[in-house]
Parts: sequence; C-alpha cells; structure tokens
Amino acid sequence: MRLGDIRWHSLLRPLLLSGLALCGLAQAATSPRLELTATPAWQGWSRPGRSSEIDIRISSDSPLRAKLELRTEHQTVHSEIELQPGRVVRLHVPVSSVGTGAVRVALAGAPSEARAGGVIEQRELAIAQSESPLLGLGLAAGGPVELEGFHSVELLAQDLPRNASAYSSIDALILDEPTLAALDRPQLAALLAHGALCGRIVLLNPNPGVRQALESEGGCARHTLMVADSLGQARQLLSASLATSLPPAMAATSLAELSPPAQTMWTRLAVALAVYFALALLMLLYFTHWSAPLLVSALATAAVLALLHILPPPSQLRVWSEGESGGQLAQYQAWQQFSGQVRKHERAPIPPQLAAAVQPCDPTQSMRFDFDAKRGHLAFAEFETRLFRQVRLCYSGSFPMVRALTSKTLADGLREVRNVGTTAWPAGLLLAQGRVHALPAASAGARVLAGAPASSPPGDAVRRTAMARIRPDPAGVAALWPLELVGVADAAIDSQGWLLMSVLPR
Repeated sequence: MRLGDIRWHSLLRPLLLSGLALCGLAQAATSPRLELTATPAWQGWSRPGRSSEIDIRISSDSPLRAKLELRTEHQTVHSEIELQPGRVVRLHVPVSSVGTGAVRVALAGAPSEARAGGVIEQRELAIAQSESPLLGLGLAAGGPVELEGFHSVELLAQDLPRNASAYSSIDALILDEPTLAALDRPQLAALLAHGALCGRIVLLNPNPGVRQALESEGGCARHTLMVADSLGQARQLLSASLATSLPPAMAATSLAELSPPAQTMWTRLAVALAVYFALALLMLLYFTHWSAPLLVSALATAAVLALLHILPPPSQLRVWSEGESGGQLAQYQAWQQFSGQVRKHERAPIPPQLAAAVQPCDPTQSMRFDFDAKRGHLAFAEFETRLFRQVRLCYSGSFPMVRALTSKTLADGLREVRNVGTTAWPAGLLLAQGRVHALPAASAGARVLAGAPASSPPGDAVRRTAMARIRPDPAGVAALWPLELVGVADAAIDSQGWLLMSVLPR
C-alpha cells in the first residue's frame, strides 16, 4: 500500500465514524417517545363470559400517527390515532373479559412485531375472573359492606366505565353521592343505560337530579333501582331485590328462531350451478372438439369462484325489543348472522346505532374489530368465513320509546285499546290471556277495538316468542309491532325487528 493510500484511509475513518455518530444522534432526536397506560374497569375484576372496558391513555412528545392494538385470546381491536405534543389521547375500548391480554402502540406503517422502523410501547393486561357474583362499592367515605355469596370490590369514580356493556361485569352496585358527583358525562350516561337494562343499583343519599334521571328510565327501575339513607339499609334493600327474579334476557338461539334462515347463499349457488351446466350443455351440442367444453368449464369455474369471493356474505339482522307502556326506554337485543360462501377474510361494518354493545355470540370466535377513535365505538368486524360456516354478532342496549297504551275489556267481551302516547302507531297485534288479537293502527289519543281473537294458538315463532315473554296471568297484556330499522345504518337488506310493549294492569 502506498503512502498516499494510508493518508486517505486515516482521513476517511474519522469522517465515517463521525457520520455514523451524527446519524445515531439524529435518529435518537427524531424518535418519538410514547407514554402508554392501560387500566381495566372495576379495579381489574370481571366474571367469565362477561364484557369489560380498558381505559387507554396515550401521549407523545412529537406529532405522529400511531396504530393501537389490543389483543386478547380470541379477539383483537385495532385503531388509528393522531398524537400531538402535550395532548393525551384517551380511549375507552370495550373488550371481552378474558384473563390476560396486551395493549401495543407503534408508529403507523411500522411492523407491530419489531422495533425496526418505529417505536413500540406495550402494556400487559390482567383481568381477574371472579367465580362469585361481584358487588361494586363506590363509597367515597368508605365502610365495609358484605353480602352473602358476593365478592365485594371497592371502587373509585374513575373505575366506572364509559361503555354500558362493561356493566355486565358487575352483578350489583352501591354508589354514594360523592362518587356519583365525580362521574363525568359518559360515565353517567353508561350508568343510566345500565339502569334501563335492569341493573341492580343502590343509591346512597343521592342528589335529587341524579335520582330522578335514573328513575325516569322506567322499565326495571322500580324493581332494581333503590335509594337508601345508610349502608345497613342499602344492604337490606339489595338483599330484598336479589330475591325478586327479573325477566331473563333473550338468548341468541331464541333470536335466531324468529325467522327462517336466509336463502341468499343457496340461491347464489343454485344460479351458479345452473349457468355452469347450461354452458357445458351448449358446448357439448355445438362443439365436437374436446378442448372447447374443457376450456369453457375451466373459465366458468374460475368466474364462479371469483364471483363468490367478490360478493359479500349474506347476512341477517334480527332485533327484539321490550318495554313497558309509559316507559321512556325500551331494551333491545339483536343478532346478526353472516353465512360463509368461500374461505376468506371478511370485513363487515357494524351499525353505529348498535355498536355500543357488540360482541361475538360465541366468545371463542376469533375476530378482529376496528375501533373508531374519533367516534368512540367499534366500526368494523373482521373474521374468517368458509362455505356454510355461520358467524354471529350479538348486540344489546336501549333506545327511546314514546308509545303508550291502555286496554280494558268491554261488556260484550271486546277489548278497547287507547293510544295514550304522543305519537301514532302502525297496525300490530294485541296479546292477552293467551290469545292474539289484531290491533289496528291508531293516532295519538285515539281509541280502537281489537279484532276477534284467533281460534287457535299462534303458530309462528314471533308470536310464540311474544306470548312466552309476557305475564301468564289474566292481567298479562302486551302489544306487538314490527320495528322500523330504516334508521339503522349499514343494516342488511334482510333485517327485521319487533317491539313488545307490556301494559301494566290498571
């Protein structure tokens, strides 16, 4: 090696080392720092097969787009978020209450499994599964409350969720006024929705406004909402309430029986096979060379498979709702089924009106959800479909109800029904004493006569379900109407709903 070469090498080496150091400093300077916390509701307690909520807080020291992944044993929730310096992004993500899981945040576009290409922060999740019913105690002043057979969990206001579905983790709740006053608006809305869905709640010396808001929800409130002056009285009232059975929720299997299964998939297969055999027959009649029918058969098969991959899977939506005449809210349960055509990953939109409480009907069903960080609810569900495989989503919640009616039996045995609500109702059915009457449409304030009862018991699944859901004694009267679902965005064409309104005896 010549002397000149040695000099050049001696000069280049420090320059290269300096360049690498500067690159490292630049990368360190530009790498954002993420702060991540993930806190389960209810102090991390839940029950097997229930739902809970994860309170996620994310902040960054520089502006960036990030992707969030909340992973449990069978389900994954993804979300795209925008981070700005000095601003904490807070998400309240509903999740099935599995024992363990993890929350991971990475730069958008970077691989989520490695740090190369972006910064990743991860927090492990642990939700304790209680075999005993859970009693939530939101008592700012403290004080033990023991209830036989229950596991008590002491709560702060921040431990209460913002999603009503997360209240399924708790079997009973005692809240005092300081805890109620510390709840933010989403927490109070979720508590009101829980009260409308027959949640057992004891309020200890509550503010009159909060008490009135909960009592106005109607429905089960008169049986499950209690007000106490002391912890001893709260315990007594809760024990008495637990001795009173409430109407059971509709099972997913019962919802599935409300209508026959959709024939869309069978229709598509039948049409595809008919076209296939018609083309094959034409080829055999008009072409003598063996290659023509073979080519057409191959092209037809490829076209059918491509069509089945392109077309969305047929879906059904069934909504069953119940309320009491004069109540402000009706409870609903919904069931959505997707029928598989081929093996592929399907992405289905979740109706925003039903997204507050959505979960797979089968807790072991592997599914990915997309969480809309701006709107605060799940927006899409992704799952794998196969031919004839059924994938089901279950929903529950409540909606405002303005219908109300009264019913009485006239001297001639006919039934007079009066619309005492503020809006008209369409034609429906009146169910009384095990019989079904035709109920004419009526405007607000109108009186109508129900039609003569059918001579035989109701034969379709909807009527049988309605009869099984009302009181069996002579005072059990209810009206049944079709439920309009035109306002439910992204609902399948084959969607049906019903509203069953119980009439309290006068």
